[in-house]
Amino acid sequence: MILATDTGVGKTFVGTRLARLLTRRGLVVRARKPAESGCEEVTTEQGVSRLAADADQLRQAAGGHEPPQVVCPLRFLAALAPPEAAQREGRSLSFTGDLLPALDLRPGAADDYWLIEGAGGLYSPLADDALNVELALATGLPVILVCEDRLGTLSTTLAAIEALDRRGIRTDAVVLNRHAPPDADAPDNLAALHHWLPKIAPGFSGRLLAIDMDSADTQLETLLPR
Repeated sequence: MILATDTGVGKTFVGTRLARLLTRRGLVVRARKPAESGCEEVTTEQGVSRLAADADQLRQAAGGHEPPQVVCPLRFLAALAPPEAAQREGRSLSFTGDLLPALDLRPGAADDYWLIEGAGGLYSPLADDALNVELALATGLPVILVCEDRLGTLSTTLAAIEALDRRGIRTDAVVLNRHAPPDADAPDNLAALHHWLPKIAPGFSGRLLAIDMDSADTQLETLLPR
């Protein structure tokens, strides 16, 4: 389960890299992004459809073996949290009635690997009655928490880890994602997390990674099953 501290911090970047690495290992990756907002209407020979850009990246990285509507069934036009985007289209969005069925988590082969991406931050609304974090609780999957490696990320990252810990959700990794090369004044967030995590979440046993475009595959490979 890929969650994040905020929107735009690199969930899809991490998810697509993981999906490709897992596929190369010979695993059948079942990528899911049950709801996506900010979709684009496109016209094809089959008619008008909605392009979910993030979900399509995940689908392609997973090998493209499942139809787009299975990977992401709930697609909304407004670039807002899914429940608000759904309201703009005159509909409600229920967690148990819409979101969980959209995941299509039917049993597969033993080597199937589920990779589910939320929408926005872990405490962003995902349905009228649920936040993104509810996906981790409902599926029982461990979390990879993605945050942006920048000044100011430490507070939101520690708060997110504490929230997951208090809910009894296992966090397998915290991934500090760097969009640009660090300058001389950049904070050492990785060292700060190592220092503060034992005080904030004593039971945390996941990995702490700092990645960029060049190091992402090497670092994320350490998260793959042995």
